[in-house]
Amino acid sequence: MTSLAEQLKRLALPQNDPSLLDRSEVASLLFNCKEAATIDRDTFFAIGCTGLEELMGIDPSFEEFQSSLFSSTSKGLERSVQTKAVNQQLNKNISLFLIHLSPYFMLKPAQKCLEWLIHRFHIHLYNQDSLIGCVLPYHETNLFVRVIQLLDIKSPTHKWHWMDPIRKPGVPLARGTVITHCYKDLDFMDFICRLVAKSVKVFSECPSNSAQLRVLLVFYASTIVSALGAAEKITDTMVSLLLPYIQKGLKSSVQDYRAATYMIICQMTVKVTVETSLVHSLMVQISKTLFKVPSLIRDGLAFYMNQIFPLCKIPNLTLLQGLSAGYDVSPLLRYLLPHLVHTIVKSDTGKLTQVLFKTWASLKDRYLKFLEEFISHGTEIESNPTKMAALNQKILPLIRLLERKYPKALDSVLEKHLEDCTDEADQNLFHQFISLSLSCGKYEFLEDSDTSLLLSLNHPQPAVRVLALQHLKDVIETSKEGFDQAFIEEAIFGRLKDDNRDVVMSALSSLEVGVCLLACEILPGLECVTGMYKVLEQAVKILVKEEILKEKKELLDEAVMQLLPFMIITNANSKSSDWKMAVCLSESDLCSLHPLLKGWPEALEEAVKSTKSAELVGVANEKMILLLSGNLTSGDPSLLLQMVDDLILVAETESDSVRQKVTTHIIGSVLVQCCCNTQMKENYFPVAIRVFRFLDKKIKNLRTCESAEVRYYLLVNMKSTKCLLLTRDVCFLLVSEGVPVDPLCLNCNLYFLEESWWNPESLNQDSQDYLHLLLGLFDLLVSGASEGSNALQYRALMNLLFKVHLKDSEVLFKFLSILWTYGYNLSNHLNYEVSAMLQTQALYIGYALLESQTNQKKKQLLSPSSPVMVSLLINLGSPVSEVRRAALNCLHSLRGIKESLFHPVLQHLEQKTEEIISDPTYVAQIMETLFEELETQPKQKSQKKKLLEALENILDCVQNPVFPSYIARNLMKILHEIHGEMVLSHLLPALDRLLEKVFNKPEAMLKDEVILLHLILGKFNEYSATLLCKNQQSLDLFIKSLHAAKKIYEEIPPFQITALGQITKPFFAAVSDGMVQQKLLNVLFDLLLDCKNPLCAQTISSVFKGVSVCAEQIVRELELPEKTKSLATVQQTRRQKMQQQRKPQDAELAPETSHFSWQRVMLILELLQHKKKLRRPQALVPALFNLLSRCLEPMASEEENMEYTKQLILSCLLNICQKLSSDGSKVPADILDKEKFNVELIVQCIRISKMPQTHHHALLLLGAVAGMFPVSNTWNLCFAKCIQVYQTQFASLYSPQYFLHTFGKVAFFPKDKMVMFLVNFWRILWLDCMGVFASYFTAITCCRTRCLFYINIGSYKIFEVRIQGNILYPSHLISSHLIFNI
Repeated sequence: MTSLAEQLKRLALPQNDPSLLDRSEVASLLFNCKEAATIDRDTFFAIGCTGLEELMGIDPSFEEFQSSLFSSTSKGLERSVQTKAVNQQLNKNISLFLIHLSPYFMLKPAQKCLEWLIHRFHIHLYNQDSLIGCVLPYHETNLFVRVIQLLDIKSPTHKWHWMDPIRKPGVPLARGTVITHCYKDLDFMDFICRLVAKSVKVFSECPSNSAQLRVLLVFYASTIVSALGAAEKITDTMVSLLLPYIQKGLKSSVQDYRAATYMIICQMTVKVTVETSLVHSLMVQISKTLFKVPSLIRDGLAFYMNQIFPLCKIPNLTLLQGLSAGYDVSPLLRYLLPHLVHTIVKSDTGKLTQVLFKTWASLKDRYLKFLEEFISHGTEIESNPTKMAALNQKILPLIRLLERKYPKALDSVLEKHLEDCTDEADQNLFHQFISLSLSCGKYEFLEDSDTSLLLSLNHPQPAVRVLALQHLKDVIETSKEGFDQAFIEEAIFGRLKDDNRDVVMSALSSLEVGVCLLACEILPGLECVTGMYKVLEQAVKILVKEEILKEKKELLDEAVMQLLPFMIITNANSKSSDWKMAVCLSESDLCSLHPLLKGWPEALEEAVKSTKSAELVGVANEKMILLLSGNLTSGDPSLLLQMVDDLILVAETESDSVRQKVTTHIIGSVLVQCCCNTQMKENYFPVAIRVFRFLDKKIKNLRTCESAEVRYYLLVNMKSTKCLLLTRDVCFLLVSEGVPVDPLCLNCNLYFLEESWWNPESLNQDSQDYLHLLLGLFDLLVSGASEGSNALQYRALMNLLFKVHLKDSEVLFKFLSILWTYGYNLSNHLNYEVSAMLQTQALYIGYALLESQTNQKKKQLLSPSSPVMVSLLINLGSPVSEVRRAALNCLHSLRGIKESLFHPVLQHLEQKTEEIISDPTYVAQIMETLFEELETQPKQKSQKKKLLEALENILDCVQNPVFPSYIARNLMKILHEIHGEMVLSHLLPALDRLLEKVFNKPEAMLKDEVILLHLILGKFNEYSATLLCKNQQSLDLFIKSLHAAKKIYEEIPPFQITALGQITKPFFAAVSDGMVQQKLLNVLFDLLLDCKNPLCAQTISSVFKGVSVCAEQIVRELELPEKTKSLATVQQTRRQKMQQQRKPQDAELAPETSHFSWQRVMLILELLQHKKKLRRPQALVPALFNLLSRCLEPMASEEENMEYTKQLILSCLLNICQKLSSDGSKVPADILDKEKFNVELIVQCIRISKMPQTHHHALLLLGAVAGMFPVSNTWNLCFAKCIQVYQTQFASLYSPQYFLHTFGKVAFFPKDKMVMFLVNFWRILWLDCMGVFASYFTAITCCRTRCLFYINIGSYKIFEVRIQGNILYPSHLISSHLIFNI
């Protein structure tokens, strides 16, 4: 288009738009353009007035437009011929109306009003900006696109051309597009701001209507804020554009408008640096208006940046505390605090001070620098003692609060101020300020040292530190004020760690509050100080002297565990500090307070008297081991486990000191000795497991060391612990390897456990702990025997383990079966992890043992009761190839037993060795191929029998509760591709057992059991479906699984979903018994009725849509109970009424109500809406009409959703008609008898219902029925009834034109039938409908000389009308067989 053409187009007036001159298409919001062209102005006016009346019922403010835009005079108003003043006033009214209409745009009444404005006033041409402003907040809806499609914005220079891309595809306008255009086109941003300002002004006149602005203001805030955030740079032009609207927003009384303005200010100030003057102006405005809307104080504070002083007048400053919890308010406080402090000092604002305390309590220490404001103010009033005293009294609570919350921050501020303070007056004021604090005493100068107490405590000279501690002791004794407890504790704690003995002794002498610290943290550090045994002696005396150890058992336990290393004899020299500390502790009262040390002073004294000096260390430690172990086992059983844990914690302390290494070995020996005590029964296994874990860790650390280092370690240990040779526990052998021990056993062995001990899921806690120990021992021994210089010793121990605990081959292989399979366990009952390495090692050990077994033993291991075969089978599906290889080796060693049932299986597996090693999933294919040969390939009878028995034995392992569920689960994975009745029938006992557990004890269901149950349900398929017809148990269990809706594990779907998924089209078709199919359908519909899980409902819908059902089966589900017979006489009626009065209220319900659910019927009808695979659908017709007749009964009309039920029935009937006759042609009587269609019921639906949707469905059905039975009298009945319905029902609801328009739209009759209907309709209502006919039909031919009108529809001549005088009447009617083409 040329430049001149563009200019001419811009100059063109809207009234010259070509679309106004073309009546074949008319712009419309509710109708398509061609359809709108057939509707007259009165109809559009009626539509608009109806919408306005409905809006007036919602919002009375629309009444003002009833006399202007929607008056009867507006029907004849043509704005193209009006004066400029009239058009300006009209535009003003339209703009105001669209502002009022915007909040209700998504409602149907608002759309009706827009339809009138578009048709009459052409607002899509004259008022484009106002129309877009009305609908812009809804830009993400399809209705917005419909409005944009009315606009002519194709020109690239058009203001709204950027919306043109959405017109053709009809997709909503994306929010990102709006935001991008907003910051790129400032005119559009200004348009949004002006629209909001104008709307706020309109609605502010009526405060009750402010809620109607919410949609627009949400759009305004989200768009402008997002645009500011998305813009790369906020320019001065953008800021200057927004400032006037920001000022309006801050001054506005509309709360939402002000909140949106706060958001815009925040985004703008975050994104760009604003000049100080502008910030000051904005904040002054905020501070002046903040208290007017209390609910927005929090939002205003969040954006507050500079002008603070007016804020101090706001009483609700506690909001600062809430803001600080979720946001960093430091920038705000950086400006706020000086003014608030000034306000506190200058005025009596005690309440404000308390508010500040609560606010500041949640902040960091950065605000403490403002304390200088108080000091600087003190210089002004120092000469006035009264004011100074008042100031001190006022700020005293604040200083105390700051000191309690942030003492270190206060110290740093004071130190910094002291460095800068040189003036004597300032120093005096500073000391006066310090005197206000709780800890003013630590800044007090000591006479002897000429420095403060705090500095004296940290003085480099020990003598000064001792003086400071003596002063602190006097303070404690006299309870002098100015010293807080935390400072005293910290001072003593610090000096107890001093490297000077005199200082430590002085600290101990002043110790009164630090006993807890002494016991927990100080004593372990005293070892590093030379000559500290006297300090230790003093510390222990203080500990014992204080009653706190007697009152707090936890503190006593901790003190004993910390002091235990000092009690161990590491040096026999009586003059050494180690010996003196050990003796000191043994003679203290600690041994009498704690049960673990009971009898130690006597034992040590006896060892000293009866032993030579050279042997004293070993004898003393031997006695300590026997004493501690005896005290542990003979003490309170409830305290045993806690003391064992405490001892292990001490032994695991990492240190290079000799004392700690000896302590570790002593504690290990004590724990091992406890495990050897046969009298300890209650806590034996928990203790043994703890001890084993401790020793296991130590042994693995030893294994990483050089062998020489290990031997040295063992040698040192053995010299000091001779009594350890008496132990009988294998755990000690692991520590002192190479030491001969006999016998090697725990306090029990596998022979005393349950018969099925190799199933960890069925064991009690003690048995599980015992297996845990055996697995750990095996793992440790195998790891040591496989590598390292000590492998021979580990192998000897391995042989000893087998000899004592696993001497029987059957027991041994059951134990190995646990090692082979426990790695697949998901529940971990034994609390032990079997790694792939250990699993592989156990398989190779098993292979070596199998090779050495006799054929008789191998035959026994291949028996159905043995877990060996199934354990090796499931390892063929392991993800680790080496595991599969080792398992195949084991299976190959068993292939020589031809009498075994598994011999064919073993032979087949041997042929596929390489494939199995390469692919972990291949074993499932092998099993499928092997057992498929039972049916497909001819084999000898004996071989088939053997294969069948092998499969049955494997399936029996799945259903047998003796086998663990994780083995059964993995067996099911191997048998994944094997299906059939036999497979499912063998799995029914397991299914029954697991479902029983699901319903009775769901919390006890293991994860392996849950997955196993899902896998068993997967066996219900088309191959096994016939079993449901033969075996009632299988059907009952499958139905039971359909009711298992509880989700036991979050990541695993309910069993119900898996069972529903098995009802596929092949499965349902394979169920040959129709009664079983009926039962399944009945269960599905019942589940849908009671279903609360959306996933279940969706699955049932998918299942029903997929299966092929017969209509007779649906009819049985829709059958209604028989209606109660009507009473023939008046006496019978009275008698029944009297009987009903005697019955309770519940008995008054009819049988239909008590045994029939309309909700269930409605759900079935909903499923039928999308059902395609339905055989003999015509069988549903009588049942549906029966339901329809019951829906029309007075009692049924009281039910909820009955109108919806009618629509579903009518829709189902229409779908059946379309299936029987897709092209609307005649249907043979042998397929569907016309008598089965009760047209009277359909017409009655139209008559009774007030729902247009019901009318729509009924008319569609009538049209379909008329096409299927063209020769019958159905048409005459349809015509007569529809006309009758119009006279009685539609005439009061709709105009004649609307009825004809709707009927002609939904009833797709043949043209001759439509003509007959219109003729009959005209015969009754011709005078009322002549205007309708004139607008409804496409052409009117007028002959003035004959005064005839020929009224046509399409190309068919209907009738002619003669005008004589003022009377309009039909000249003659043309019969249907005389219709001719014009």
